[in-house]
Amino acid sequence: MNENRQIPPALEKFFWDADFVQLKFPDHENYVLGKLMLYGDIASVNWILRTFDHGTVSRYLETKGKYALDRKSYLFWEKVLRMGDLWR
Repeated sequence: MNENRQIPPALEKFFWDADFVQLKFPDHENYVLGKLMLYGDIASVNWILRTFDHGTVSRYLETKGKYALDRKSYLFWEKVLRMGDLWR
């Protein structure tokens, strides 16, 4: 992942409980992933695929996903991780 990457302003609506300007990488990586994987829309999915590598998302899902995501979101991201051609 590119640590200088900024979260697009269009995704700010998913961070209603945080100071959006203060979200920085890599410090808030898990928080950002969790919010977008749980509440995000198709633009969020596309941004995650472009911004994070497969391993980062996979590690998040394995370590925090079962507790942080609802069942529907967890199963969705489990399937996305199996689609290797999305990560190129």
